Amino acid sequence: MVEEKIVKSACRMCHGVCQVNVHLRNNKVIKISGDKLSPTSSGYICPKGIASPELLYHPDRITHPLRRSGKRGENKWEQISWEDALTEITGKLTHIKNESGPEYFGLMHGTTRPYLDFASRFANAFGTPNYTHIGHICMLPRILSSAYTIGSLQYPVTDVYGFGGKKPACIMMWGSNTTGVGAAHGMCGGILQRALQAADKIIVIDPRETNPAKKADHWLQLRPGTDGALALGMIHIIIKEKRYNYDFVKNYTSGFEQLSDYIKRFTPEWTSKITGIEPGKIISAACAYSTTSPAAIQWGNAIDMSICSFHTARSLIILMTITGNNHITK
Repeated sequence: MVEEKIVKSACRMCHGVCQVNVHLRNNKVIKISGDKLSPTSSGYICPKGIASPELLYHPDRITHPLRRSGKRGENKWEQISWEDALTEITGKLTHIKNESGPEYFGLMHGTTRPYLDFASRFANAFGTPNYTHIGHICMLPRILSSAYTIGSLQYPVTDVYGFGGKKPACIMMWGSNTTGVGAAHGMCGGILQRALQAADKIIVIDPRETNPAKKADHWLQLRPGTDGALALGMIHIIIKEKRYNYDFVKNYTSGFEQLSDYIKRFTPEWTSKITGIEPGKIISAACAYSTTSPAAIQWGNAIDMSICSFHTARSLIILMTITGNNHITK
């Protein structure tokens, strides 16, 4: 007898943004489809989500512990039990701790899946301060800059759903290609693509000519790593030409006079020498962003990977703020 059913779940091929329907036949996954009732993806599902069953049942998927059986680099392994693996790891870590101290052990892990908190707690319980992860060059600079600049660890997000009453008329994609990766940091690529199609103005800041860049009204092909300089140049233009949101600045910000004085040096010509973008293009893009409302900046991982990532993120938050386009999720 064949038993078929659908189980509601969330795709984890990236950051769990898209709710999905898991189609089962005799308790085996046969298909993944988008859930039209999803508040974040509205039924959209990317190729990675569709391919989830292939990953789940792939014959090369590692589902048990392996111990190296040959010399390093020979790629020879033997399967062992979970009990043997945990016993061996525990023994080696205990030996290091007893012989040299817990500080001689370091822990590093990849992107922030659900095990993030468990990893940091483990390092703390073991007694080592040597703990790091990918967040320092992925998302964390934007989170910390938000805390210092606007007092919230929940950094601004692009309201492509129109929760504020209207979808963005201008979308500036800065170091982000979410439409090409499925989803990132709470933003569904499919929904963003629909918002781009409906927007009056599209600005793309990226060294590469991404698909959104091909259709953009303004594509600023900056020199990699010069995002901070470009942001300062845009702030300079918006303030000098008085294109900022006067009421928002007056009622919801502090330090605007100091900012206005500080930003004077970052002229379009200064910005052009660093970024490699013509002054006219910088001015045109800055004016488009500041005069098309509501506007949104969809920023990406590229912001976190420059030397001045923290202050680059702060500059982008200032861009959002002085134009009255600063929206915080609740």
